[in-house]
Amino acid sequence: MTPNVPDVVPAPTGSLRPASRAEAFRQFRERHHIAFEIAFFFAGFLFDVVLLHRIDSTPLLIHQGTYLVLSAGLLFIDHRILVSGKEPEGFKGKLASYRLWMMHFFLGTLLNAFLVFYFRASSGFFAGIFLVALAGVIVLNELPQFRKQGPIVRVALLSFSVTSYLAYLLPVLWGELRSWQYLTAVAMGSIATVVLWVTFRKFTKDPLWTVQRAVVPGLIVQAVLAVLYIADAIPPVPLSLKHIGLYHSVTVDSTTTRKHYTLTSEAPSHLLFWRDTSSSYTALPGEKVFAFVRIFAPARFADRVSFAWEFHDPKKGWIEWGKPFPLALTGGNEEGYRTFASTTLSRAGDYRVHVLSADGREIGNDSFTVNLISDPIDLQLQTEVD
Repeated sequence: MTPNVPDVVPAPTGSLRPASRAEAFRQFRERHHIAFEIAFFFAGFLFDVVLLHRIDSTPLLIHQGTYLVLSAGLLFIDHRILVSGKEPEGFKGKLASYRLWMMHFFLGTLLNAFLVFYFRASSGFFAGIFLVALAGVIVLNELPQFRKQGPIVRVALLSFSVTSYLAYLLPVLWGELRSWQYLTAVAMGSIATVVLWVTFRKFTKDPLWTVQRAVVPGLIVQAVLAVLYIADAIPPVPLSLKHIGLYHSVTVDSTTTRKHYTLTSEAPSHLLFWRDTSSSYTALPGEKVFAFVRIFAPARFADRVSFAWEFHDPKKGWIEWGKPFPLALTGGNEEGYRTFASTTLSRAGDYRVHVLSADGREIGNDSFTVNLISDPIDLQLQTEVD
């Protein structure tokens, strides 16, 4: 006899408790973890832009140096635990369980700071590509899949961090920016990678801790950084351009304790309000154009910068317009060291000026189109004091 089966299944006596807001948010974050990591990256970057003030701050340099040492120490602890095959117990085990999170936190904080300093000093297409690549690495550093790659990733990040830190520490200590300093930073980053590998092998016997896993990733990073430096893709930290503008005249008043610069520029037309006067320059034939800049440099910095002018010839393309003009650069001014250079305009067309560091890297640039006029009455000027 077939048992009777009810047509309707009775409802359960208890109802499922709806997920709390915290649990719902956690589930939403897990479903969209990549978008969250990118959002937190930009939020952290904007926070660091405001928080990171001076690149030559002694507390900041000590703080970042400490993070590098702690990252190397945590890498060593993680290596010993992995080789032993078991996690520590008790309070030590509780602390050790946070080692990877702390290591990536230290490295992520350093990478954020490097990105801010590189961003402030960057100029040009290749420097922009470098910044985009570094931003991508910072985002990847927050992803679990990236962290699971193990020591290969962490050695590469630590090697990059050592070189980036030394890239502005050496000029700050030396008081000048020279080519040998960045190449020395690359060499020291390479040496640090090898020394860490030798040290780890001495204290922890592990046949898997090979050159391919513990040295090659760091040396590849150093080789890439050396190539990028030669290609002028590495921004000239610790210098950064605070302001650049084009003017019809620049005069200096040195009668007071602080120099004052009177800048004369073309007044915007009320009838042609849409016209961008910053990229259009109206002048008489043979008149000079002045590039006025404010450049941040560390305290006790005594170096030089150069202004290199170019003209776009319709047949030859961009050509050198006069020789680069070097000028002194000193540091310590919060608003940036002020200086200027000029060139003579004899042809209408497109011009640009590059502001270069002593080692030849671009600190900033400005482009403008020159329109020549025959009557000075057609030119309306205004003045401002800096």
